[in-house]
Amino acid sequence: MPALRSLIQKLKTFKPLLRKSHISELMGILGSRSLEDAGFVEVGGRTVVVSCDGILEEVVKTFPRLAGYYSVLVNVQDVVSKGAKPIGFLYVLSSSSARVRREIAEGIREGLKKFDLEFLKAHTHPDTSYDAVDGMCVGLAKRVLRSNTARVGEDLLLAVDLEGTFRRGKFFNALDSVGKRGRKEVLKQVEGMVKVAERGLASSSKDVSAPGIVGTAAMLCEYSRVGAVLELDRLPLPEGVGLEEWLLTYPSTCYLLTSSRSEECLETLRAHGLEAERVGRILREKRVILRLGEEEGTFLDLSRESVFGFR
Repeated sequence: MPALRSLIQKLKTFKPLLRKSHISELMGILGSRSLEDAGFVEVGGRTVVVSCDGILEEVVKTFPRLAGYYSVLVNVQDVVSKGAKPIGFLYVLSSSSARVRREIAEGIREGLKKFDLEFLKAHTHPDTSYDAVDGMCVGLAKRVLRSNTARVGEDLLLAVDLEGTFRRGKFFNALDSVGKRGRKEVLKQVEGMVKVAERGLASSSKDVSAPGIVGTAAMLCEYSRVGAVLELDRLPLPEGVGLEEWLLTYPSTCYLLTSSRSEECLETLRAHGLEAERVGRILREKRVILRLGEEEGTFLDLSRESVFGFR
């Protein structure tokens, strides 16, 4: 299986995936091993869902406006993946350049309008030796989709928006499917994930982030203490993008879910403007297995390997 073996090696050494191994460093200090996309707490019969995330330094330096926009996008999608409706946004901006500060703020404004978010609070460091933007999104949920509740025998589903601008980058690629969508279209997709959660159509969910589809599947499996087989031939692809390139891509609107009510879940997601397919299943054996045509290989053996650096 030379083709699949080569692909697996590229995915295992993918920098956005390797960066996740540092997560374990601080977990003991903080007294928690929560690996959710977003945190949540019950308040008055509703669940408040909160995400925080920063943008890569290289992106901020090179494309400050895009960095501001993505600071909204990545945090919103973390909240949405939990089945929550995002409602507000906060940020911390650091730069000694008035131009960079302005461009970051303009990007944030674009993101706020796209997702119809309330601007809640900001803090600015105007005298730093570096440029950075870190955001936080707040949402509300009636029912939360966790990332550690995948069950053996369930289907592994992928929901994604494939339409948009594809950017090839130095460390990873990105598909921005939000930028060219109108606000109503974007919010309809958000509503789809909220309905999946509220109707109990999925048992777990995870936002596909910079580590890509395979890396995100491995994180979901490790946190749920299960394995999975992922059928690469079943993955929907953007037009003009090959499989390997797609697996090394951050898709701006993309979720992995597990479900025992797959048809209902898929129908709901499709009805809200997302392409949705059954792409694998959850296994008892703690291995993440990739299948491509007649080939099969182990991406990670989670009984002895860890995405998060716990082994």
